[in-house]
Amino acid sequence: MEEPLEVLIQKAQKGEEEALAVLLTDHYDRVYRFLLKITFDPDYAAELTQETMTKAIIAIKSYKMKKAAFSTWLFQIATNVFIDKKRKKKHEDEYVRMQRLQWSMKEEPHTEWLDIQDVLMKLDRKKRIPFLLKHYYGYSYEEVGRICQIRIGTAKSRVNSAVDFIRKELKHDEGNRR
Repeated sequence: MEEPLEVLIQKAQKGEEEALAVLLTDHYDRVYRFLLKITFDPDYAAELTQETMTKAIIAIKSYKMKKAAFSTWLFQIATNVFIDKKRKKKHEDEYVRMQRLQWSMKEEPHTEWLDIQDVLMKLDRKKRIPFLLKHYYGYSYEEVGRICQIRIGTAKSRVNSAVDFIRKELKHDEGNRR
């Protein structure tokens, strides 16, 4: 019988390695998919996911259930890891990254995601991350703000700006296909 999330968290915070392993294993794929959508690079997303999980292991005792959902906490760590790495690492060639992404996403059940990936690549990460969190993962603006460490109004503004950009780009692409 599976234990409730709260019980696993409490056990993990008390140092029970098995509970921590179950907790992180249960969230691993979701964090990986989130980072894949941000980076467009399966290898880099896997590297960032590993680093996210390592940081979560180190910081598990500081997690506060009343402050944020566990997945929100993990996404915040993942976002911070991405931003930190981004400062230190140059991007790979976009064509190579896109080919890797298309290969790895063949099993992705959300095919509508593939339809806008080119447009998302053009979107600045400051808008891409809040957009994905809100419209793909269903987080509230408050949670988006917490994950990205921005104000709620800024989260709303960035999401709306991303939506406007995507609409314009998709209309532009439609006009070019005719």
